Amino acid sequence: MTNRIVCGAACLAFVAAGAAADDKAPAVDLASLSHMTCTGAPNEIKVVVRNVKKAEGIITADLFANREEGFLKRAGRVGRVSVAAKSPVTVFCIVAPSATPHAVAVYQDRNANKKFDKNGLGLPDEPYGVSNNPKMRFGPPKASESVIPVDAAGTIVEIALRN
Repeated sequence: MTNRIVCGAACLAFVAAGAAADDKAPAVDLASLSHMTCTGAPNEIKVVVRNVKKAEGIITADLFANREEGFLKRAGRVGRVSVAAKSPVTVFCIVAPSATPHAVAVYQDRNANKKFDKNGLGLPDEPYGVSNNPKMRFGPPKASESVIPVDAAGTIVEIALRN
């Protein structure tokens, strides 16, 4: 099952005021952040995307079950949410199909073409990030490095975009 929500300017994410000049978001009580996609549903994951340098395009999040097979591939995706990008922090929620470990991968689709653009070498050309913010040197992370526990009462995950 794939959930897809596309939001326009009217449903911009909540932004913490007073961000520092270096685009670092100030310390904020993550539980207090909200977005219209956050309904309090069972297994809801509140995703806090930091390091959004410009409020352009959309932030897309893909949800993956705790399996190496299909991780970061369309076939392995169990949910998807897209929302308007807001700088320096974009917040939204995605519902997991069960209260079991899942991973969240996000990217900022700056040109809103609904694709994760790559350069001529096949490297990411748009900002991206994965839950647990694992180190990525010569390839994508493994699912085991990226899964987070999902509680029926809700979970919060922070993801820092890489450029």
